Amino acid sequence: MRTNSLFIKILSGFLAVIALLLSFNVLSYTFFYRNLHKEITTNSTQNLAHIVERYEKQFQAVQLSLVGLYFHNQLTYWRDTDRALANDAVNQLVKRVRELRENEMLYLHDIIIQYEHDSFLIHQGGPDRLDSLYAQIYRSDIYDAAFWKEQFGLRYKMRVFPAADFYTSQNSKSGSFIPFVLKSATVEDIYITALLDADKMFRAFSSLSNAQFHILDASGAAVFRSNPQAGEQPRPERLDWSRDFVKDGNQYFFYRKGDVTGLSYVLVIPNEKIASQISRINLVLLLLLALALVVGILLSVAVSIRFYTPIQNIIQTIQRHSPQSASGAPGPIDELHYINENIKQFLQARNEYGRNMRSQQSQLAHLGYIRKLKSIYTRPHELALDDQPFYMILFHLTLTRRFRDLLAAEQEKAANYIKEYISISLSDTFPESVTLQVEKDQILSLVFTDKDVQEVWKVLERLRQVFDRDKEYCYLTVAFQPHAQSPELVAEAYEQTVEMVKRRKLSAETQIITSLGPEPPYIGFAPSQEQELYDNLQAGQAERVVTLMNRVLQRMDKEGATGEQFQSFAREVVAKTVKLLVAANVEIGAVLDRSSPYQEMKECASVEEYRQMLERFLGDAGSRIAAKLEEKDPVVEFVLETIRQRYSEDLSLDMVADRLGFTASYVSRYFKEKTGSNFSDCLNEVRIKKAKELLGTSNAQVRDIATRVGYVNVTSFIRMFKKVTGMTPSDFRKAGNTAGTGE
Repeated sequence: MRTNSLFIKILSGFLAVIALLLSFNVLSYTFFYRNLHKEITTNSTQNLAHIVERYEKQFQAVQLSLVGLYFHNQLTYWRDTDRALANDAVNQLVKRVRELRENEMLYLHDIIIQYEHDSFLIHQGGPDRLDSLYAQIYRSDIYDAAFWKEQFGLRYKMRVFPAADFYTSQNSKSGSFIPFVLKSATVEDIYITALLDADKMFRAFSSLSNAQFHILDASGAAVFRSNPQAGEQPRPERLDWSRDFVKDGNQYFFYRKGDVTGLSYVLVIPNEKIASQISRINLVLLLLLALALVVGILLSVAVSIRFYTPIQNIIQTIQRHSPQSASGAPGPIDELHYINENIKQFLQARNEYGRNMRSQQSQLAHLGYIRKLKSIYTRPHELALDDQPFYMILFHLTLTRRFRDLLAAEQEKAANYIKEYISISLSDTFPESVTLQVEKDQILSLVFTDKDVQEVWKVLERLRQVFDRDKEYCYLTVAFQPHAQSPELVAEAYEQTVEMVKRRKLSAETQIITSLGPEPPYIGFAPSQEQELYDNLQAGQAERVVTLMNRVLQRMDKEGATGEQFQSFAREVVAKTVKLLVAANVEIGAVLDRSSPYQEMKECASVEEYRQMLERFLGDAGSRIAAKLEEKDPVVEFVLETIRQRYSEDLSLDMVADRLGFTASYVSRYFKEKTGSNFSDCLNEVRIKKAKELLGTSNAQVRDIATRVGYVNVTSFIRMFKKVTGMTPSDFRKAGNTAGTGE
C-alpha cells in the first residue's frame, strides 16, 4: 500500500491521537492515585463538619426554646396561695412544654422544669415529684433522684450530660436520651432539663456507614457513641487539635470542636475501609484504560475504512464522467490532490450561477428599514430603500393571561400568524407594502401607495373586526397617521407612532389612534394620600389601604387617564408596598412568588381589573404586616419591658444581656434582626417620649427632666432631644407642643 495513501494517513492520525490520549490517561491516573487518599480524607473532614454544624444548631435551638420557658409569665405562680391561680399556672406550663415537644425538629422526648422547693417539677405528663418521676418514668442507674437534686448546688449556665438509657418502673425502656440542662442567673431555685432523643438525632444528622461517631465533653467523657460495643472510646490526648485528623494504629480520627457547646466531635474510620476504596477505584481505572485502548484501535481502523471508501467512490465517479479530468502532480495525499484539482474546474464553471443569487434582497431590505427606524448609522448607498412617501402603521399587541397560558410553541406560532395575517391583508390591497416585526409586541407596516387614505382605513377596519373576535387572547392598539410620510423622516415618524400607542385608553378591544394629542396630566397619589398609604400599611390596616387606592383609581378614570398612566400608578403602588414590606422585615417572596403583580398589571384591561389586582396584592401585604406586628419574641419582649420599666436608670445593653444570660453582642444582633432598631435607639425613643410628656405637663427644669428620664449629662439630653424632635426642649415647651407626646 502506498505511503501517500489517504487510508494510511487517516489511520496514522487516529493512532497518534490514541497514543496521545493514552499518555494523558496514564498521567491522569498517576495524579489521581496520588491525590485519592487526600480526597477521601477531605471528604471525611467535610462530612464531620456538616454533622457538627447540625448538632450545634440543634443544641442552640433547644437552648433558645428553654430560654423562652424562663420568660414564661406562669413560671413561679404555681406557689401562689390562690390554688386556682396555681393550678392555671401549672396547666399553662404543661401546655407550653407539650407544644415544644411536638416540634419534631427539636428531637425532644421531654422537658422537665425542676423546682428546688418541695422537689416539685413539671413535665409533659403534668406536675410530679422528683423522687417519683425518676423512679417511675425515667429510672436510670446514672441519673437518679439524688443526682438531679445535686444540680441545684452546682454553678453553671448550661451543661450537656452523657447519654444514658432510661427505663420505667416496669423495666420498659423509655429510650436513650442526652440530658441538656439550662440554668438562669436570676432564678436560682429552678432549672430546666431537656431529654434529647440521642438515636433520632444521630440518624437525622448523619449518614455514616462503617465508621464510629463519638461526642466527648470537656473532660473527655463520652456524651454519645454511635456504637457503644465498638471498643474503647477516643482519648483526647491522642488528638492534635492543630490538625483536622490523625492516624493512630489502624484507625483515622477526624475531630472538631463545637462553637456553641464546646463539645468534641470525633469520627473514627478504620484504615481498611480507605484502603479498600482505593483498591476498588484502581481496578476500575485500569480496566477502563485497557478497554479504551482496545476500542480506540478498533474504531480507528473502522472509521479510516469508512472515510476512505467514499473518497475512492468520488475519484471513480470523476474518472467515469470526466475522462479528461486533471491529474496534476502528486501531492502529500494523492487522492485529495486529485479531487482538489478537479473541484477547482467545477467551481470556475459555477461562479457565474452564483452571481445571480445576489438579486435576493428581501431580508437585507427589511434590515435596512429597521436600521432606519432605529436611527442606526448606515454608510452611504448601503441598503438603499424606496424614496416614495408612505403611510406608517404600528400594531401593538397586548397579550392576555389566556394567551400566556398557551404552550411556548403555540404562543410563537400564534404571534407569527398575527404578523403574517397583517402582512397578507395589506399586501392584497397595497402590493408594495412592507411589514416588519420590530419588537416582540410591535408589528410595523409601511404602506407605499398612491391610493386615497380611505383605502387604508378600509383595511384597518377589516383587521379590527377580525382581531376583536380573538380579544380573549390578545387585543391591538393601532397607531396610524393618516397622512403620507417622507422617507427621510422615517425615524421621527416611528417615534411618534410609538408615543401614540401610549395614549390608549383602558379597554379590551382594538383601538385605532390617529393623532398624538396632549398627554393627560399624571394622576397619582397626592402627598397627603402617599403619607396616608405609608401610615396605614405600616399599621397593617389593609382595608384602609384598599379604600384609598380605590379613590385614586376612580379619580384617574373620571379624568381620562391613559392605560400607560394606570400601569405607572400600579407599578408605583407595588414598589412603595414592597419597600414597606422590606422595612417591616416581612418575607416578600411569599407575596411576590405566588403571582407577580408586575405580570398581572400588564394583563389588566379595565379599571375593575386594576382594582382587583391591587386589592389582592395590598390585602395580602397588609395582612402580613399586621401578622408581623402581632408576633412576640420572649427575648425582644424582655428587652422592651426592661427599657419601659428602667429607662430612668443608667441602663446599658450589658446589664440587659447579663440578665438574659447572653453576651451583649449576641443580644444586640438579635434585637436588631427582630425589630429593625438598635438597643440605644429604642432606649432614646422611650426617654424622649417621656421627656416630652414632662415638658408638656410640668414646670420642672430641663436639667431635672433630663435626670428623671435617665440622662446624666444635660447636654447629651438636649442634643438627643433636638435630633429626634427637631427643636430644643425649651423651644418645645414654648411652642406648647404637647401633641407629640403620644408619638
